[in-house]
Amino acid sequence: MNVNKGIFEVKWEQIRAQSKGWWILFSDEDLTKVEKTPIKLDKYALMIRVKYGYAHDHARQEINQRITDLDTNPPSSESMRDSLDRQASAKVPKVWKSRMRKSNL
Repeated sequence: MNVNKGIFEVKWEQIRAQSKGWWILFSDEDLTKVEKTPIKLDKYALMIRVKYGYAHDHARQEINQRITDLDTNPPSSESMRDSLDRQASAKVPKVWKSRMRKSNL
């Protein structure tokens, strides 16, 4: 399966939920950056290339393989919910820290 931008966008929530398991060097901040870009697939592939030193084609092959695996073995709704809840709770302290810095100015 060759993943195109449309397929990647449709599967983004599943991909995001699984990404830190697939790519240990990815942080929540990295995934938020990908989420904010107009073409998520390109940004995601770029992050894999930068963090892991993969060539462009190798990064795309890795993405294709993982999305193919998602199609054959999708995460359960419970694991998706748990992953998204963890990501949401990880964001809260950053907001608090930001508000604290502003109030101390």
